[in-house]
Amino acid sequence: MSSHWPEDLADLSSKLRSRISANNDFSDEPLRHEIEDLVDWVGEVAADTNLSEADWIPLYESSQAVSANLKATKEPFSNNDLKQIESLCQLIDASIAKTPDQLASLKATGS
Repeated sequence: MSSHWPEDLADLSSKLRSRISANNDFSDEPLRHEIEDLVDWVGEVAADTNLSEADWIPLYESSQAVSANLKATKEPFSNNDLKQIESLCQLIDASIAKTPDQLASLKATGS
């Protein structure tokens, strides 16, 4: 496994956000490669959760669309690319809330 392989969806979202923070230089090839890897892995990580198929398929489809867009150019990421990655992170975050384990822990804490 790669050193940047995420533990779970929350970790994946966190890793993507930390890598696209405003102070990063997207001409840095290793950083760009990690971001592309993380986007590529969304579907696989989501499929390993207990999300229903109906909940993880949109994550997979969204990640594939973002991935294709990122790989279409070798230019540094544009603001639009960064917005797409952030939208993917928001979709991941919304999906995490749908996992049965998450719902159980929310009920247990009375949230």
